[in-house]
Amino acid sequence: MIQFQSLARDIEIGANSYLLTLGDTRILLDAGMNPKKESENTLPDLEGIDYGSIDAAILSHAHLDHSGAMPVVQRFHPEMPVFMSAATTVLAEALLHNSVNVMTFKREQTGNMDYPLFTHREVGQVSKRWQARKNCQSFALDDAGSTTCVFHESGHVLGAVSSLITSGGRKILYSGDLHFEDQSIIRGALLPQSGIDVLILECTRGELPRDSEYTRWSEGQRLAASMEQCLSRGGSVMLPLFAMGKTQEIVTLLHELQLARQLREMPFHIGGLSVKMTGIYDRFTNRVRRNHRGMHMMRTRGLLTTPGRRGEMPELTGGNIYALSSGMMSERTMSNRLARQFIQNPRNLVAAVGYAHPASPLAQVLNSKRGEEIQLDIRHDPVKRECAVASFDFSGHAPRESLIDYVDRLKPEMTVLVHGDRPAVKWMKQEISNRVPETEVVIAEPKREIMIG
Repeated sequence: MIQFQSLARDIEIGANSYLLTLGDTRILLDAGMNPKKESENTLPDLEGIDYGSIDAAILSHAHLDHSGAMPVVQRFHPEMPVFMSAATTVLAEALLHNSVNVMTFKREQTGNMDYPLFTHREVGQVSKRWQARKNCQSFALDDAGSTTCVFHESGHVLGAVSSLITSGGRKILYSGDLHFEDQSIIRGALLPQSGIDVLILECTRGELPRDSEYTRWSEGQRLAASMEQCLSRGGSVMLPLFAMGKTQEIVTLLHELQLARQLREMPFHIGGLSVKMTGIYDRFTNRVRRNHRGMHMMRTRGLLTTPGRRGEMPELTGGNIYALSSGMMSERTMSNRLARQFIQNPRNLVAAVGYAHPASPLAQVLNSKRGEEIQLDIRHDPVKRECAVASFDFSGHAPRESLIDYVDRLKPEMTVLVHGDRPAVKWMKQEISNRVPETEVVIAEPKREIMIG
């Protein structure tokens, strides 16, 4: 008997975590955190899972919506091994330590004594149970060796994998976060093309169509043209970027555009957690399948400008490019702090290159009108948005058309839809059912037990 259960508290992107029961073996797929919620509601719903009852966990990649609750889960399953790629062991540990800092600061500012949900010491302890595994090599998930797993590159960020789990002759593929196309650094997914009985599929972009003429390079050219227009009028460009993944991808893309003479040569200002994450990307420059193999971003002459000391803000002057975290301009981050001055200058440009939650400060900036006052940080007065704004598509997730093509290629007996907002998974279910009637399509409702085979 095989069962699948979503431990997420809602159909959404955030606190992604799933329990796969294969006979007597229980496997946890990811354990994420939802930063838009508070206290224990940021975590997956772990109620009803007995202490020490999970045999093993798989961490698909380091982003906090997949890794952020792992120390809490491991607290209740102290003997549980956690399997991931070598790059994810390093990236996830760094992100979790940063998460402790963020939660501690939140407690100091709000008085919420639930924070931090775990400590630096705990991160150090639980990471000792993490086990790195290479792609395309089988390893056991249980003591008997009857349940095995093989990692395959998923094309999302450094170290991200899809997991092919085999038990009792049944093959189950958990996609994790997935992208089939090459990005600037990370190359597209290399997944099985047949023989899958059950596909657990992410649906992040299920609600959003993509122009059939889209290419990453043409979108880069459009971004470069907007940046050149801003710089030519004496303004500066701000690119709010997630510290891990998006910073490295976008800076590399802009460097490619500089080499192609479509963007003027000048350094990119980065700061905060982005510096550490870029250093980790550099450590794996020759250890993973990637573009720009051997390139060390931190050592490339004229590519980056970094702060002289931790937490130091870059000087705001005209004619600069600021590639600062966080990607949604969240309060108390470097991009938010700079934005309070930056958006008041009509010569400047805020260029969004990724997802912005509707309640985030970045979304407020993008959806505002010139001259409208925006509350970027509740501790400070609102500021007028006078700068230009523009949005560009450089998602690390596969467009919905590519996901459906993959389901059509595999024709699994069952497709379980996860990691998407309600409109996204509903659209995906309808389209997959119409195009691939051979597969039973199921939306992973929270805590609902789904029988597989």
